[in-house]
Amino acid sequence: MNVTEIGAIQGASSAQASTLAPVRNASESFGSMLMGGVMNVDHAVQSANAAVAGFALGNELPPHQVMLALEDARLQLQFALQVRSRLVEGYQELMRMQL
Repeated sequence: MNVTEIGAIQGASSAQASTLAPVRNASESFGSMLMGGVMNVDHAVQSANAAVAGFALGNELPPHQVMLALEDARLQLQFALQVRSRLVEGYQELMRMQL
């Protein structure tokens, strides 16, 4: 692979990333964004539980799909916990401010 091929690949990936970026509605509130994120995490956890149950019951589910579902749910849950801890830290910082 030469330098021009690498540049073409990087250019294509950056163009794809910009077209795939989600567009947020300006009227969407912060609370609704948080609730949407929590619902996405809940859906990922439920999907992982269903995959594990299906695998345990002997369904034709490959083990790698079960592991991917579990890892996706774990990562989404960790991200949600990080967001929660940052929000709590921000709230505590606001409460410590002197008026």
